[in-house]
Amino acid sequence: MSSPPPKANKKREAHSSTSREKLTRIGRWEEMHGNYVLAPPSMQQPRALIHFLGGAFVGAAPHVAYRYILERLSDRGYLIVATPFNLSFDYLTTCDSIIDKFERIAPMLARQYGAVPVVGVGQSCGALLQLLITSLFPDTPRAANVLLSFNNKEVSEAVPFFEEVFAPLFVGISEGVGGTAKLESLLDLARAAALGELPSDELLSEISNDFASGLPLPFTQEQMSIPSALRENIASAIQPTSTALNEAGILSILNQGLDVIDQIPLLVNEVADGARDFVPPPDMVKTAARRAYRARRTLLIQYKNDGIDESEEVEELLKEAESIMRMKRPMVTMGIERKVLEGNHATPLLAPPLDLASRLEDVLGETAPERLLYAQADDTVNEIAKWLEEAQL
Repeated sequence: MSSPPPKANKKREAHSSTSREKLTRIGRWEEMHGNYVLAPPSMQQPRALIHFLGGAFVGAAPHVAYRYILERLSDRGYLIVATPFNLSFDYLTTCDSIIDKFERIAPMLARQYGAVPVVGVGQSCGALLQLLITSLFPDTPRAANVLLSFNNKEVSEAVPFFEEVFAPLFVGISEGVGGTAKLESLLDLARAAALGELPSDELLSEISNDFASGLPLPFTQEQMSIPSALRENIASAIQPTSTALNEAGILSILNQGLDVIDQIPLLVNEVADGARDFVPPPDMVKTAARRAYRARRTLLIQYKNDGIDESEEVEELLKEAESIMRMKRPMVTMGIERKVLEGNHATPLLAPPLDLASRLEDVLGETAPERLLYAQADDTVNEIAKWLEEAQL
């Protein structure tokens, strides 16, 4: 039995949108039509626009997971647009969604800043999506790409024991009573908590339907509600704490964390509907890039302790793409460069934002910058900025 239509998903999306409007934005970041935008300081003319895509799962909250390196690049004079996306087995649909979000704000940014080159930057899954966008979506030009920790693996390689454990588990969850509705209801409840609010009576009724169906209760499920007077008293009591957490930025971070977890029911339903590999699969991704990759300059960043990195393989692939391109257009050249830095697959997202680190210095002492892995993150930022400056886009 297939899972019910994603009614709850749509409601959670609406709830998520409402929460973003109510929560204080994180730092200088501004949400615009589904993108997170960070302008250069002092409103200076940007050197280029960096369109950033994060990795699997954390790509749903790129301005939180990659906040440090993106803010450092902004400080170097770059306009940052980080587009969140939900992880899916269908890469092409994901690319369509990303491009749709980006195109909603591109005209407005062009009016504000004029014509600036667009540089695609992606980490892990985001690097793969940037490669696909540059190869299969010709109406989305890229002056250059920076691909960090690139990998293009089959599901069976990317997720150990996928067929033996996860696929049967996800099918069982989806085909169980209520499908993924129970998980979605719990996420709705967590979303209300991240807002510093009490759950609505409608949500309480849904939770009652999902978890208490068939149990002897002293009230009907339709009567599951909090009296108005009690709701107002509780709301007044928790308001000071909620306001303090909001002003400290904690509620915003919790809310974005739920955007990451929100992807789980979607993936469960995809597997239950038969998804067993990515679309397009790795071989077709290679074929598409070899034949149609269009970025004139590409920087590949590989980390020494990254066991799943495939930057060397994609470097050879892009060199083949250049040879094919020059057969069609002999005057065209494609600069491809690979740098190997200290770190691992998670290096671009491990360093916490500076405002948080300053609070941790009291605990960690003078060694805080080293222990918080700023050196490796700074090496990444410096390498990207240096390469972009030399490219003279």
